[in-house]
Amino acid sequence: EPKSILLEPFGRNTAPAITLAALSTLKNKEDPNLLILSADHFIQNKDKFQELIKIGLKYSSKGKIMTFGVPPTRPETGYGYIETEEDFKMDSSSAIQIKRFIEKPFEGEAKKMILNGNYLWNSGIFLGKSSVLIEEIKKFCPDIYQTCLETLNSSRKDLNFIRLGKDPFLKCPNISFDIAVMEKTDLGFVIPMDVGWSDVGTWNSLWMESSKDDSGNVKSGNVIL
Repeated sequence: EPKSILLEPFGRNTAPAITLAALSTLKNKEDPNLLILSADHFIQNKDKFQELIKIGLKYSSKGKIMTFGVPPTRPETGYGYIETEEDFKMDSSSAIQIKRFIEKPFEGEAKKMILNGNYLWNSGIFLGKSSVLIEEIKKFCPDIYQTCLETLNSSRKDLNFIRLGKDPFLKCPNISFDIAVMEKTDLGFVIPMDVGWSDVGTWNSLWMESSKDDSGNVKSGNVIL
């Protein structure tokens, strides 16, 4: 049973969505660790993923903002990359400080990066305490903080949903959490995550993660080939 589901009147990217989620918990006099995930990710090894989340909680509980980086297996140009301060080791259970984020690269740049031991795919999964996330948003994007505060204050409850105020949300900048906070904060740490992750963002990635017949075709439902 979900405690509440916030309904945006329209999309404004991930920074406002995360800000609204964090503000809603603080409004209830709570300060939990928020695990922030997109709905369209595929994770093969769920047990190992949960173990890595528990490691991340040790850091986020001490005020760090965690993300989880995937070791690159090909020069993928459809993903963003994370450069770490030092080479990552897959057998380590420690987090590494983030040096910088790289937007989706050209193929030549991606080929160079995957040969280096300190680049990971950016999974877009974050973990942090509500109060820490809000402090960083206030520091780097005060306009998002203020607009989201007004939006939440003008929301109304509807069964299990909270319908956010449309008029104040119209003024909210459309920006990702990566750009708004993670590229600027000193609190960003990454844990390497080898759990069979895919964002299933293309037909090719969906095909790669699906069961195939003898001819290499993937089908779902009542299909005649």
